[in-house]
Formats: sequence, C-alpha cells, structure tokens
Amino acid sequence: MKAAIRHLKRNKGRSLLTLLAVLIPVYTLVFMFGFASANLRDMFETATRLESGHFQVRETQERLTAGTLPLIDNVAPILEALDGTDGVAWRTVRLDVPALASAGDRSQAVFVQGVEPETVARITPIETLLVEGDYLSDGSKGAVLGKQLAELLDLDIGSDVILLAAHPEAAMGVLKVPVVGIYDAPDDSMGRGLVQVDLASARALVRRPTAATAVVGIVEDVTGPWDVDKIDAVTADVSARLPEGFEVVDWRELAPMIVSYMRVMRPALLIMAGTFFALGALVVVNTLYLSVMERTRELGLILALGASRLRVMGRVLTEAGILTGVGAIYGALAGVAVIAVVEAFGGIPLPSRFAEVFRSIGLSGVIHLRVNVGDVLISAAAMAAVALFAALLPAWRAAQFEPVEAMRYVE
Repeated sequence: MKAAIRHLKRNKGRSLLTLLAVLIPVYTLVFMFGFASANLRDMFETATRLESGHFQVRETQERLTAGTLPLIDNVAPILEALDGTDGVAWRTVRLDVPALASAGDRSQAVFVQGVEPETVARITPIETLLVEGDYLSDGSKGAVLGKQLAELLDLDIGSDVILLAAHPEAAMGVLKVPVVGIYDAPDDSMGRGLVQVDLASARALVRRPTAATAVVGIVEDVTGPWDVDKIDAVTADVSARLPEGFEVVDWRELAPMIVSYMRVMRPALLIMAGTFFALGALVVVNTLYLSVMERTRELGLILALGASRLRVMGRVLTEAGILTGVGAIYGALAGVAVIAVVEAFGGIPLPSRFAEVFRSIGLSGVIHLRVNVGDVLISAAAMAAVALFAALLPAWRAAQFEPVEAMRYVE
C-alpha cells in the first residue's frame, strides 16, 4: 500500500488524470439521476394533482361518447370503502360533464368539472394559478375558468357564463353562473377547455342531485412514481372492499405519459451511463498501461528479487483501487453538493420560451434536482468496478514481464 501511494505521488499528473476519469463520470451520473428523478416527480405531481389523483373509483362501464365517464348515482358505498382502507390519505368526489360555454354570441366546447372546493386542492393546481378573482368555496355559486376561455368569450370577473350540459346519461341542463375566478393555464387547451364549478352546481347542471363520475383518492407517503408499490397495495385493498359495479383505475392508466416517459428515460440513462463508463475505462487503461511501461525496469527488478507475479499484479491493482475509490467518493460528493446548492437556491429557472414548452408537457418551468442514496451509491460503485476491471489489463501485462528482459528495457 505504501509503495503504491509513493508511486502515485511520484506521478501526480497521470494519477490526477486517472482520478478525474472516475470522478467526472460519477459526478455526471449523479447529476443526471437528479435531473431525471426530478422530472419524473414533477410530471407525476402535475398529473396526479391536475386530474388523476393516485387512483380513481369509477363505475365499471366503457366510456361513453367523446370519452365521457358514466354517471354514478350513489357514491356512499365508495366513500365507505375508502374510509375503511388503511393508507388512503384523502379522497374527494368529482363530476365531469361535457358542456358548451357561451356568453353573448360566442361559445366554446368545454368540460365542466364539479368539485368539492374544500377538499379538491390536493389534485388541482387551479387555485395557485389564479390571476384574477377568487377560488370556489363551499356553497358558492360561480365558475372558475381559464384566461384563454375568458378572452375568447370576452368575460371578466362578475360576468355571467351560460353552461349547457350534454352528458349522454342525463337530461339537457342549463346553468347560468358568474365568473368568480380566472386562472392562467400551463397550456392553451386546458385554459380554453376546463371550467370548474362547485359540485352542487354541476349536479344541478345534469339534473341529478347525487351524481358523480369518480371518487379521486391520494395514498399516504407517496412522493413519486418510485412509490408505486404503496399505491398498488392500497388500490388492491380498495378493490377488495368495493361492491360490484365499480372499479379502481390507478395512475398508470390515468397518466400514461408518465409511464411512457419512464420507459424512455431508463434506457436513455443506461446508454449514457454506459458511454461514460466506457470513456472512463479507456482513460484508466491508457494511463495505467503507460505507467506500467514507464516502470518496466522497476517491475522487472522486483520480479528478479523474488516477488511473485501475483504480487506485482496486486501492486498495480492497488494503485488503481486507490485512484478509483478516491475518484468515486469525490465524484459522488461533488454531485450531491451541486444538487444541494441548486436546490438551496430554488432550482434552475429556464428561459421563458423553454419554460412554456416544459409546462405544456406537465413539467415545471424551474429545473429541480432530486437524488437518493441508492442512485449515488450505484453511480459510484459501478464506475469504480468498471475502472478496476479496466485496470486488469495493464496489471496482467505487468505480471507477464520477464525479469531479465524487463531490466534491459530502455524507453
């Protein structure tokens, strides 16, 4: 060990190059894992808060025309099942109705979403997106709509909007309500097409006083799609408690874009990791091989004095182990430190044009980074293992020297 450290100090430039060949890939991988995990978390939170929740309980029936959900006339058995299930942190009743919104001589096809204002905040960001007016409150009669729809229909706070329901299972209904809030949607289709009213108003619109289309649920202690096992366990329990005629639909069916993103992200990360590992391994092989060739006479003398070939090989591998271990540790620490600093300052804000693109696909306009201990350990250990494996070639080459020929070697 002492001899290995002494040699590393003697060739500081080459030792530093080998160390960086391990440090940089580990640092980059930790940073990449942080970026990918944060994106997944943002997409998951956006999808579950905007629409789906972690799961929904619906009537077991095919969707109706235009993707409309069938009406549930009695949600009491569903609420009883959810309230009796451990792990369900929260639930709310929702009624989605296709409708026509009109004001004056202008109209626009929309989805009216009847919600329970006091409990719906866990799955809707609309209250945080308000730019004018106030959000709904229990018992209030009003509508919250997107800025794009308000501009299209020339509506302001206090203006009346007429909603004409068109649910296939309900009688035609008409509702006239004032605009109480206007939100700035992350994309135009949402801003033009989603109107929220309180649940009682939506039920009046379809003329069914107890109607709903889904009960939306949130599972305890879920921070992202990596907690899928918790959601699966709870949804299985809920399914067992539900009466016939109802089904549980989980986030994978409700937000398939997250599943698709995960399927693409994993191979992409593996490809990039493999590329960095290969480059790091090449640098390690190159620097150690040159080091062995420079020390041909020294290693020949060691062999001539009686050292075994295995011992010579072990000496080269010890040097490689020291460099790869130090490089992996410092690379991991550097990656974690950068992520911590970025998050301490609130993330990396994107330029406005890129921020709009990110928001349109369900991501935040600010890049956040998230990394767990497993990602850090895997990055460091994998790179160290690859580097040590790459060091086997120059170590084996050193062990094959013939003592007499090695001592005659001249650079």
